[in-house]
Amino acid sequence: MRRPSSILFASTLLLSIALVVWWTIFQVVASNELAAAGARLVAGDGDGAAAALGADDAVGLADLARRRRAMFASEGAFFGVVLLGLGWLYAASVRREAELRTNQDRFLAAATHELKTPLATIVLLLESLRGDRLPADKRARYLDNGLREAERLEHGLDNVLTAAGLRTARRRLQPQPGDLVVDTRDAIEALRPRALAADIELRLSAPAELAAMRDGAAVQVVLRNLLDNAIKYSPPGSAVTTTVRTVGEHAEVAVQDHGRGLDAAEHSHAFEAFWRGSDSASGGTGLGLHLVHQLVQAHGGFVTAHSDGRDRGSVFTVRLPLSARAGKERS
Repeated sequence: MRRPSSILFASTLLLSIALVVWWTIFQVVASNELAAAGARLVAGDGDGAAAALGADDAVGLADLARRRRAMFASEGAFFGVVLLGLGWLYAASVRREAELRTNQDRFLAAATHELKTPLATIVLLLESLRGDRLPADKRARYLDNGLREAERLEHGLDNVLTAAGLRTARRRLQPQPGDLVVDTRDAIEALRPRALAADIELRLSAPAELAAMRDGAAVQVVLRNLLDNAIKYSPPGSAVTTTVRTVGEHAEVAVQDHGRGLDAAEHSHAFEAFWRGSDSASGGTGLGLHLVHQLVQAHGGFVTAHSDGRDRGSVFTVRLPLSARAGKERS
C-alpha cells in the first residue's frame, strides 16, 4: 500500500509538470500573437493589432492587460504554493530519512551488544569447560549459564526476525479461538529458568480458562517479551505477577513487576522501535515492546503501559478480543 505522502508528492509533481507545460504553450501562443500584432502595427492597422492580441479593438487592450496581469499573478501564486508544498515534502522526507538512519544506528548498536555479550559469555564458558578440570558442581553451573545465554541469544534473534517479517512480508496473523490461560502458563514456564536464575518469583492469577481470539505463536512472542522485560528490570527477591481476566468484550493479560519502573520519557517512547530508554546498559535491541504493540494491534486489541515513576514498578496490560464461545458463556 502506498504512503499518503508518496501519493501527495506524485500528484504535486504531476500538477507542476502540467503547469509548466501550460505556461510554455501559453508563452509560445503569446509570442505568435505579438509577432502578428507587430506586423499589423507596421502596416498601420491598430485595430488589427489589437485583434491579433485578443482584444476587440485598441481601446480593449487595457482591459486585456488587466485580465492577463491578474491571470499571471494568480498562476504565479498557485505555482509558489506548489513549490512550497514540494519543499515541505522534501524537508519531511529528509527528516524521515534522518530518523530512519538514527533508528538504524540504534538498532545496530543494540543488536551488536545483544549478540556479542551472550556469544562472549558462551565462548568463555566453553573454554573453561574444554580442559575438563572443573568440579562437577561448577561444570553444571557453567552449563546452566551457557544455556541461559544461548536462550538470550535466541530471544534476541527471534525479535529481530519477527520485526523483519512485520516490516517486509507483513505476514497476516491467523487468530483462532484458544485458551489464553494455557498460553500464559506456557509463556511463564518458558521464562521460569531465567526467573529462577535472577531470583525472581513468577506468579499467576487466572481463571480456570479464558477463550480468546489469538494467533498462538504471536501471543507467545507478546507474553514472553513482556515477561522477559519484567524479569530484566526487577530486583532479586521480588515477584512478577501475571493476571488474566475478562474486561468487557476483551480478554486481558496484565504483567506487573516491582522494578525500576518508567520515567516520563520512557513511558512516552515505550513502544517505539529501537528505543531502549536511559538504562541502555541493560541490553536489548529495543524491539521487544515494539513487537508487542504491533502484534497486539494486528489482533484488533491494544496494549498500555503504566508506572507511578522510577523505582516504583510498572504494569503492561494487553487486551485481546474474546472468542465467540467466551461471549456466549458470559451471556
